[in-house]
Amino acid sequence: MAGKQADRPRALEETLRRLSLVADGALLCAVVNEDGLALAVHPNDGQTGSHNQALNGETLAAVSARLAGMAQFCLERLAQGEMGRLLVEGEAGALLCCPAGDVTLALLVDKDASLGHALFAAGKAAAEIIAILAED
Repeated sequence: MAGKQADRPRALEETLRRLSLVADGALLCAVVNEDGLALAVHPNDGQTGSHNQALNGETLAAVSARLAGMAQFCLERLAQGEMGRLLVEGEAGALLCCPAGDVTLALLVDKDASLGHALFAAGKAAAEIIAILAED
């Protein structure tokens, strides 16, 4: 049992690595708990090579957890049920948050990315994350 739990971070990182390969235009992705802490990030902060200081796993985790929590609160308040996904578009790109059980998958994509493709790939990755975290 302890062996499978020790493998979870590696399995989560591998899922994020595959997501970043499949979702064209993916800049950064993370598995985030409700407290805004990243359980896994890809690419790792030291690997982004970005000139943008704000583009890091810690910031993505904090922002996406806050947004996902606010979105869920709003949906509950308006009697719209559970959040299916959250998409925030900006001039330089978009942030996509998908629930994955008790955590959130956050994906930051470039402005030229195919959002439909990113949404599909993120949905599949979220299902993998649920399965990884459900393992005993």
